[in-house]
Amino acid sequence: MADLQPYLQLLQVSKDVTLAELKAAFRRHARECHPDLHPDNPNAEAEFQQLSEAYEIVSETLYPSTPIDEFRHADHSQRVTTAQALYARATQKVTDRDYEGALADYTAAIDQDPEFLDAYLKRCQVRFVQGDDSGVLADCRTILKLDDTVAQAYYYQGRARFQLGAVPSAIAAYSQAIALDEYHAKAWFHRGRARLDLQETKLARKDLQQAESLFQAEGKSTEVHRVQVILQDLDHHPRRPLKVKSPSRRPFRRENNFLKDIFITIPQFFWNPSGGLLPTFARLSPNRARIVGIGYAAIATLCFVLAANLYPLVFVSITLLERIILGIVPFLSLVGLNQLARNITRTRGSWTSDIFISGATLLPLGLLMFVSGLVAQLGPWGIVLSATYLGCDAVLILYFGCSQINNLSEQSATLAVPTQFLASGGLTYWTYTLLAS
Repeated sequence: MADLQPYLQLLQVSKDVTLAELKAAFRRHARECHPDLHPDNPNAEAEFQQLSEAYEIVSETLYPSTPIDEFRHADHSQRVTTAQALYARATQKVTDRDYEGALADYTAAIDQDPEFLDAYLKRCQVRFVQGDDSGVLADCRTILKLDDTVAQAYYYQGRARFQLGAVPSAIAAYSQAIALDEYHAKAWFHRGRARLDLQETKLARKDLQQAESLFQAEGKSTEVHRVQVILQDLDHHPRRPLKVKSPSRRPFRRENNFLKDIFITIPQFFWNPSGGLLPTFARLSPNRARIVGIGYAAIATLCFVLAANLYPLVFVSITLLERIILGIVPFLSLVGLNQLARNITRTRGSWTSDIFISGATLLPLGLLMFVSGLVAQLGPWGIVLSATYLGCDAVLILYFGCSQINNLSEQSATLAVPTQFLASGGLTYWTYTLLAS
């Protein structure tokens, strides 16, 4: 057996490493020396070759393949080789500004190798250039699922969120990028611009000064001048917030047409909470977002009141007014619980986002109550099918609302969602027993 210690040291793993941990370590270090990602480093190709050799020797020694595995490994190797060729061709197309062709090749490379992290990252960059903010966010989510230490993914997540008008969420993403790479000049710069958008002048100044210092160290004179212009404007007008060009919110309708807003925005996120909830919220002004959220809650309450007539044995003891009150309790409790979750985790957000998320979450639950009453005559399977889809939809809406809009981490959101449902359900049941007594 070969002496693995030098290779283990190069990969920074122990000999007890699992195969999944070994792959993650290789991907992490590969980004630090990949020739395509570091064209200015003359030693990048040699360093990447050494890293690849170390990974191959360690994986084959610690996890020898069976004959079947060897066949699968050969097939996988062929697919990876094809993916690399497509990736190289796509990169050349980016140089030639053939973005549509590059996007197609990066996508084909990902189809060949679904764990091709660099291809996801490059496709993300192309989508950002094309203005496909939802596509950028989707790629960033995939990258961070594969490896949550990719600072560049958080950076582009911040750029896309800012373009969609979700400025606090953008700042949270930039902060994650900076925490992973303190020398990420662009993340410092754009976090400063985002903070100017929120009129957080002192914090913005610190970020911009740090960006200026990093750009100077990199020899990027154009970027240095760009930062200096903003800082000079702040020096000349310290009390006047700098007007930063904010992304268009692309409103759905005129400011006074709230009813149309409510029904037009529902399809934007109802079928795809992960990719549609944040853009829908970002396109609404704060006042309209609050009213739309309340409108969602009103629809859910109406569905609940109508459903109560389909369950006379359960709700016969409470009046119509009491049913309306009972239908409002989940909304108010979720708003309060979202606020509590933000306070505990110390994340950015607002009552506006709490109201919007709570109303959107209750929308499928209200429909569930009504639909389950209508399909009761079909037997238990009709109720099970409607409960499975609409119930899961409500969970996803609350989860992505907490993580994307209110900026809770994935771990915090995973804990907050069932806690909020249990607490809100318990409070609603307590209210029902109080009214029914």
